[in-house]
Amino acid sequence: MNWIAFKFFVKKTWLWLKTYWYAPAVLLYTVVLWLVFKKDGTAAIGALEIKSDSYKKQIDVINKVHEAETKKKEEINKVFNDTVEIIETELKKKNETLDRNKKKRVKEIVEEHSDDPQALAELVKGAFGFDIAK
Repeated sequence: MNWIAFKFFVKKTWLWLKTYWYAPAVLLYTVVLWLVFKKDGTAAIGALEIKSDSYKKQIDVINKVHEAETKKKEEINKVFNDTVEIIETELKKKNETLDRNKKKRVKEIVEEHSDDPQALAELVKGAFGFDIAK
């Protein structure tokens, strides 16, 4: 009776292995990797920590650059709005209006020379014929 039970067990085991061959393969692979790399597990953990720190630093740099770009754009918009306001005031004195093309030209001038108020004033004077003194 033992021989029949053993033969039945082997047939069922063989059928299970043919169907689910990947489970023992993964188990064997895991055991081999564990035996090979069990000596220095701290190095892998250290590498993961370094990668995590590097990621955090890169995210911080990206956030700072985005913040600086946003601040710069807000400053340019403020200078543009102030300049347009001054130009509209001066044009009202001459009974003229600031049309779309003139606003586009003002925007170009402000974007190019928002850091240099002197050049900005000279270009506006050249384009519109009057001085914008702030």
